[in-house]
Order: sequence, then structure tokens, then C-alpha cells
Amino acid sequence: MNINDAKSNKSPKESINPATWATLLAGWVQFAQSAVALPKDEQGERWRESIAPTISLHAHAMALGEIDTIDPVERPLAMDRSELGIKEQIATLNQVWRSEPMPESIIELIEDAKDAWELALHEGVVWIVNSDRFIAFHPAHLAEELLDAGFIGEVLVASPGIEMFKGAPVVIARENAGGQPGDDILQLIQRYLKMCEGKVEAPSILRPICQVYRQFDFLKGGAAKDVVAPVLGDLQSGQPLLIPIVSGGAMGAIPMPRKVNQPMGIVKVEWIDESQSDS
Repeated sequence: MNINDAKSNKSPKESINPATWATLLAGWVQFAQSAVALPKDEQGERWRESIAPTISLHAHAMALGEIDTIDPVERPLAMDRSELGIKEQIATLNQVWRSEPMPESIIELIEDAKDAWELALHEGVVWIVNSDRFIAFHPAHLAEELLDAGFIGEVLVASPGIEMFKGAPVVIARENAGGQPGDDILQLIQRYLKMCEGKVEAPSILRPICQVYRQFDFLKGGAAKDVVAPVLGDLQSGQPLLIPIVSGGAMGAIPMPRKVNQPMGIVKVEWIDESQSDS
């Protein structure tokens, strides 16, 4: 997968459209009333009772895809409301179809809404290597600064002393409810990256955030490739290279840098998406 395909074109520095969750959801409800395709060959009370909750589920899924357009201050409440709304509609549909199998079309709408919520929760900001090599400085001080700033989201950093290669993510950050952290947090991370060995691209939005797995060729010896996979996909084989230095207001376990005798050979970086993650 091409790196540019894996990232959003949105920069963390771009202005945010001051929409609210209520207006965003209302707009998609209106759209969904004409866009949701329900089977026309089924009649009866169950289908009539299913129309309103399925429209609501579709609207939630579409609105969650644009949740980054609302005021970041409103995002945690919007995520809570959307989670509650999705659960309520699912409960209604389970009640409607309690005595017979739920139609596949409705099951797909339920899964779409749940997946959209998970994607929004795991939206973050990524910094990607732009030089041939990159070695992270020990991030303990950065973790302390983040906690001192009151940050309760999640920041993952390349394990200190491990060589990373062009095209690989080396820092990922997201708020607790998903989305980009505030400018003060971004500035702390940028300052940390300047102390590291190597260069990175300007930060960009990534949905969902990812992990980097170093896979080895034990017959030939050494690393075969670094696989970048979404955290919501299937677990990849290999050694995870990004470590959580803070998560939920607590500091993670940060290892000491490894001693390196000589530089590694260049390792290929390969991005995959969820549809490829089980291959």
C-alpha cells in the first residue's frame, strides 16, 4: 500500500469547520432517509419497525466519518452520544427480530456503524520517516512533559535505539476520544523529534492508527521487512516497533536503548490495509 493512500491529506494545522455533532448527525439522517436501501420484497411489521433504527445507524456511520469537522472540545461528548445512539438502535433491532434471523442487510448496517465508531476512536496523527534512517532518542522526558501538560490520550514512539527506515511511522498520537491532540502536545512531540537522529515528514491525520512489525528471515538472517498495519486489523507476525509511552494519563514501560555495533542494511517498509492484514 502506498504511504499516501494510508494517510489523510488533512494536516493537523488545517482549520476545522465549526460544525456540531447535532447538525452533522441531522444532515446525515436527512440524507439517509432517501439513501438507505431496504429490501422491497419483504413486507410486514418487522420491516416497518426497522426503518427508523436502520436510518439512524446509517446516519451515525456517515457522521462519524466527518467527526473531525466538529470542534475538538465537543468530540468526547459526540463520541459518547454516538456510542449510546448506536447501542440503542442495535437493541431496538434485536428486539424487533428476536423471533427470527435478522436480515443480512440490517446486520451490515449495524457492523458499518460499529466500525465507523471504532475508526473515529482510533484516528490520530502520524509522523513518518523522510530520511533513509531514523533512530529515536529515549522518550522518557517527552512522556513526563506530556503528563505534566495533562494529556490523557495515547502516544506511541519508535523504540529507542532501534533503526527505522524511510516510510515508517515513528510517532503516533491521538486524543482519548480519538482525533488529533492540541497544538501544545504537537509542539512537544515536534521538539522531541528534533533531538532524534533522522528526519520526518510533516504530521498528518491517520485513521486508524497503526503499528509497525519487524519481520525476520531466519534462514537468511536479519530483518526481512517492516510491516505497517492498522491496529484494528488482524495481529501481524513480527516484533512491534512502536511503544506506548503514555496512555490514559499513565506512563508506559519504556525500555533502555539497545546497543548497536554496526548499522543495519536498509529494510523495506510495507504498508497494508485491513483487507490485506490477514494475508
